[in-house]
Amino acid sequence: MMVNWNSEMLLWLLPVVFFLHDGEEIASMEHWIRRNKDSPWLSKVSSIPIRWDKNLTLSFTFAVLVLGFVLTSVTWHAAVRYNTVGSMPFLYAGFVAVFLLDGIKHVGATVLLRKYTPGVITAALLEIPFGAYALYNLIHQKMIDLGALALGLAIAMPVTLFLVWSGLTIGMRLAPVRNVPFE
Repeated sequence: MMVNWNSEMLLWLLPVVFFLHDGEEIASMEHWIRRNKDSPWLSKVSSIPIRWDKNLTLSFTFAVLVLGFVLTSVTWHAAVRYNTVGSMPFLYAGFVAVFLLDGIKHVGATVLLRKYTPGVITAALLEIPFGAYALYNLIHQKMIDLGALALGLAIAMPVTLFLVWSGLTIGMRLAPVRNVPFE
């Protein structure tokens, strides 16, 4: 079977775009959360209790690494399957759909709050265009159908939420206590 390099490169863009997007979040999250800690909506959107005495950047980075490892593993499996049978696992497509929804969430939050939110730049420039094009390409090339996409999304969404929650929870426990208050 001949490998379509464009399709295989598109597959591997998922972890690349993920780490670029989450890099923006890592770089801006702690400062942004601490500046907005008195906002009433912050406690509503976070299911993880925030330990203000901890290094939030390290705890968030741990969660990113956990999710990134899983996304890279799913992408590797998708690339192997694509190279051997020419089809796409539904779970990969589900994670791409979650990624697209995450980008839309970032842009929506920024519009709703009328100010920068961590990750919105890469969400608008990378996450949404990649997610939309990748899903279009997977469906258009008949590598996945809408039923398989729905099944993948139904599995990938709770898995993603669990990985983020557990990564943040463990990361918060592993993060050292800050020696000086964050200004």
